[in-house]
Amino acid sequence: MQSYLSGRGGIKEDSNGSANTQFRPFLQSKATDQSDTVDDPSDKDLDSEVIYDEANCPKVEVLSEDGIAQEIVIHLQDGRILKIQCQY
Repeated sequence: MQSYLSGRGGIKEDSNGSANTQFRPFLQSKATDQSDTVDDPSDKDLDSEVIYDEANCPKVEVLSEDGIAQEIVIHLQDGRILKIQCQY
């Protein structure tokens, strides 16, 4: 008896009737499509302003260009950095 999935792409049956599945990604790999990347704000001339810096709390910094926030940088206590892009 054939499976209802027979004939569909990515599933092939062996001679013993068992199905072998092959993974085929729906989206293209990021390595092949680098043309649609967003400009990195770090290469622009941005003004930096620390808006929150208290003891035992993350430091919050805003990077702005011409008075418009472009990126929010949060310096976490364990050394990690969280960057939030601002797109308008």
